[in-house]
Amino acid sequence: MDKLVEIEEAIGKHATWMSHIREAVLEAPAGIDVESIRADDRCEFGQWLYASHWLPEERATEYYQDVRRVHAAFHDLAAKVAMLAASGRAVEAYTLLYGEYVTMSGRLAIALRAWQAALRRGG
Repeated sequence: MDKLVEIEEAIGKHATWMSHIREAVLEAPAGIDVESIRADDRCEFGQWLYASHWLPEERATEYYQDVRRVHAAFHDLAAKVAMLAASGRAVEAYTLLYGEYVTMSGRLAIALRAWQAALRRGG
């Protein structure tokens, strides 16, 4: 599949995952698996990002590395949101969710768009 299309689909997977975290905050289940949320290779986006189809030279690009770094930071932040929600600190969870979490999500989208633009330029 074309890498540009793959990145576009990955953006959609990321948006879907974000909605699951929002639901988790609303429901605030006591037994939420925070470590599973923190793991950046278990969501569909992460599975795509860490898949074996990437060539070593593709993994070495600044774009791949930036997306990987921001995606990992995003999952760390999502785990904090979930932990706050599960511990009954809903106001703090919502503050983080609609503040830094949304900002980090935007940073990931920007990194993905930059990667697409580089691929369009042949890089």
